Amino acid sequence: MREWEHDDPLIITEGRGSFIKDIYGKWYIDGISSLWVTVHGHGKKEIDDAIKDQVDKISHSTLLGLTHPPAAILSEMLINVAPKGLSRVFYSDSGSTAVEIGLKMAYQYWQLKGLKNKKNFLSLNNAYHGDTIGAVSVGGIDLFHNIFFNILPYMIAF
Repeated sequence: MREWEHDDPLIITEGRGSFIKDIYGKWYIDGISSLWVTVHGHGKKEIDDAIKDQVDKISHSTLLGLTHPPAAILSEMLINVAPKGLSRVFYSDSGSTAVEIGLKMAYQYWQLKGLKNKKNFLSLNNAYHGDTIGAVSVGGIDLFHNIFFNILPYMIAF
């Protein structure tokens, strides 16, 4: 945050395609695409309409022991293109938690197989995978990770 301490925050009020607009009406190329709109951009009519339609039915439903038609349909589509033998889909709500869950699933797999010593992961230098402890542990950007080094699980960096 030190980098932004002396600057006024850029306040965004609108997004259209690959562009965002600030409170003064100035347009910018959205270089990080607000992370979740990277592929489609802002204001994609089909996506916006689907969101509006869904929120009129139910704002949110957990996937913890429940499902809903769009998740079931997407799951079936994913299973149809997945390698043979993969017949389940696990959803997460962000990239960080997806990485965290992937690490936990890999660890659990080896533990259940009886290989109790198989508990290390490789991590990439200068990688960013999110802000949860597991995701930070397989990352390697000093600015984001160094302060947490002593509480991170052991990783083999390369």
